[in-house]
Amino acid sequence: MGDIWAYRVSRQGDISLVALSGEVDMSAEEELADVLLAELRRPGTAVLRVDLDAVTFLDSSAINVLVQVFNTARESGRHLHIVRAHRTPLMVLEMTGLMPLLAPDEGDEQ
Repeated sequence: MGDIWAYRVSRQGDISLVALSGEVDMSAEEELADVLLAELRRPGTAVLRVDLDAVTFLDSSAINVLVQVFNTARESGRHLHIVRAHRTPLMVLEMTGLMPLLAPDEGDEQ
């Protein structure tokens, strides 16, 4: 794993926010999944927000992780929401058709 991406976790009530930054690609796949699933499964977490504001690149492996975590959240009665996606990450999510699923209330999540 390289230093091309990073994350920061913050929590408020039943909401966990994982803010990603940098280039989130296949080198980040395993750690990204571990981080997101750990936050999702943390006792008391009802909503996991993934902030993409500082992400400059998002590849298919990262999209795959987001979909897997979304499905895990749904199966456990919790929620995953993408927030502040713009530029390249937004374009990738829109091209895959995932924005309505992963960020249904993008305007309300900020």
